[in-house]
Amino acid sequence: MAEGAIPAISLRPRMRRLCFVAPIVFRSPAAVLLVVAVPLAGYLSVIRHAVTGDRSGSDFLSFWHAGQHVLRLQSPYPIVDALPAVADRTTFEPFVYPAPAAFGMVPFGVLPFAVAATLLLLLNIASIVVALRLLGVRDWRCHVVAFATVPVMASAALGTFSPLLLLGAAAAWRHRDRVSRVGPIVAAVVVTKLFLWPVWLWLVYTRRYAAAALAAVLGAVVTLGAWALIGFGGLRDYPRLLSRLTELVGTQSYSPFALLRAEGLGSASAQRAVFAIGFALLAWIAYALRNDRADEKSFVAALGVALVLTPILWPHYLVLLYVPIALARKSFSFLWFWPVLLWFDANAWSYADPKRIVPALCLTAVPFMHALRSAE
Repeated sequence: MAEGAIPAISLRPRMRRLCFVAPIVFRSPAAVLLVVAVPLAGYLSVIRHAVTGDRSGSDFLSFWHAGQHVLRLQSPYPIVDALPAVADRTTFEPFVYPAPAAFGMVPFGVLPFAVAATLLLLLNIASIVVALRLLGVRDWRCHVVAFATVPVMASAALGTFSPLLLLGAAAAWRHRDRVSRVGPIVAAVVVTKLFLWPVWLWLVYTRRYAAAALAAVLGAVVTLGAWALIGFGGLRDYPRLLSRLTELVGTQSYSPFALLRAEGLGSASAQRAVFAIGFALLAWIAYALRNDRADEKSFVAALGVALVLTPILWPHYLVLLYVPIALARKSFSFLWFWPVLLWFDANAWSYADPKRIVPALCLTAVPFMHALRSAE
C-alpha cells in the first residue's frame, strides 16, 4: 500500500456496482413518486407550520427568543440550576449556543415569529442548494434526493442552524486557498457550533497557518465581544451549562457517547472513551496522510471526527454527510441515495436505544469511509 493511502474498504466494490444501478431510480415512476412526491407532502406540512407561526416542536423558538434578549443586551442563557431534572422532548429548548450565535438571531428576533420562521426555512433550503453548488454538484437528481432525507427535512422542520453549517463547511472548502475568506468562514462555523473545532485543526494540519491564525483571532474577538455586549452574562456558567445539557439530552441522541452510556458507562468514562477514540482517529489519519497532507481527505476526516467527538448528535447534524458525498461523487449515484436509509428511524431522539444508535452510526460512517478511499 502506498504511503498516505487509507486502508482498503470492503464496501468499495459493492458501492461501485450500486453507483451504476442508482440512476435507474429516476426512470421508475414508482421510485420518483417515493423520492419526490412523498417528501413534498412533508415539506407542505413544514411550510404550513412556519407560515402559521406554530411554535410547537420548534428549535427555532429558542433562537428567536435569544435574538430578542441580546437585542435588549440581556443574557439569553438559562440558569443552570433551574434546568429540569429530566428533559422533555416537546418543551426542553434552552438556548445553549455561544453568544455570537445569539447576536446572529437579532434580524429574526425583530420580526414576528411566523415571518421569522418562514424566513429561516427559506434560508435553510437555499443553504442546502448553494452548499451543493459550492461543492461542485450540478446534477439535479442529487439535489432532489438530498431534500428527501431525514437530516435535511428535520433541519427544515425544526428550524435549526445545521444547513447553515453545511453551507459554511462547503464555503470553507471552496475558498480554502484564500486566507481572507476561509479564515472568517471557519471562525463563523466554529463559534456557531463548537463541536466543529476540528475544521480549524484542518487548517493547521494542511499548513494554512495564516488562515488558522486569522480564524482563531476572529473567533476569540467576536466571541468575547458578543459576550461583553451582554455583560458577560452566562459566560461563567457556560461550561457547566454544556455539561448539564449533555447529561440531560446527550443520551437521547445518536452519538458514540450516547451508545457508551446506553451500554452502562458513566458520563465521565463515556466522554473519556469518546475523546480517546476521536484522537486515535486523528492520529491514525494524520499518520496515514503524513506525506501528502491531502486536502480532501483531511477535510473529510476533520468533519468525521467532529461528529464522533460531539456528545450530542441529532439527525439534523447529518446534513454534513453531503460534504463527503459531494466530494466523492459529483453526479447521482447510490452514494447520494445512502442518507435516505436513515428513514429506518425517523425519531429525533434515540431514547438511549442501541438498536437505534448503532445503525445510525454505521450509516453515517459509510460516506466518510467512501470519500476517504476515493479522494485523490
